[in-house]
Amino acid sequence: MSVHKVSVVVPAAGLSKRYSPHNKKQFVTLAGKPLLSHCLSTFESSELIKSIVVVVPEADISHSRELLANLGFEKITSVVAGGEKRHMSVKNGFQATPPDSDMVLIHDAVRPFVDNDMIKRAIEECARSGACICAVPITDTLKRVQEPGLVISETVPREKLWRAQTPQVFRREILEKIYSSSTMAKLDPTDESALVEAKGIKVGIVTGSNLNIKITTAEDFRMAELIANKGETANVQNKNRNGV
Repeated sequence: MSVHKVSVVVPAAGLSKRYSPHNKKQFVTLAGKPLLSHCLSTFESSELIKSIVVVVPEADISHSRELLANLGFEKITSVVAGGEKRHMSVKNGFQATPPDSDMVLIHDAVRPFVDNDMIKRAIEECARSGACICAVPITDTLKRVQEPGLVISETVPREKLWRAQTPQVFRREILEKIYSSSTMAKLDPTDESALVEAKGIKVGIVTGSNLNIKITTAEDFRMAELIANKGETANVQNKNRNGV
């Protein structure tokens, strides 16, 4: 694969209202370290990533800079304040990335189990097509409901439906075009792909992973603990097999 200058934007500016009224989930400890640091460790170790920008609540900038410095991250070039909504936070992060980067990868801070293979495949597809997201095909039966009463109004065919994840990777010039557009303020997207799609730009998909969960609720966090503990057990078993 050709060498590209890839910058990462990690939005971690959410207020965690659905997780806890008292704790911001991006700073909660998972498997012995802050949740935010799990994905950062993966990007730090990737040879494909040149720089990282972390976006946090404005009140947490000083604390976050100290925390991340103490954890030894060397690729983090900026810690910036988030906006009122997620896409505004990502825009702030994008504006802090080095201008010579030719691709920008966006990844939710609360998806701790991103791996290097996923990163590599997403970057390769972006190099080919200009825009790419990780996603997984939906396997559940989907129901549309009507209110009040939560009554099923129809069963939605699941064929051709995929569940979007991050990483999402875009050529820099595509995001520059998006964020300079006056129409962006009228949109309320839940991911960057929706912004790009709204401009009529085709977005490719690479298969993500069902383990690449997004931690939104306390129940999600319990699931993450199970995944993390299983990984730790597997590492211990492998060491024992190798006589370490």
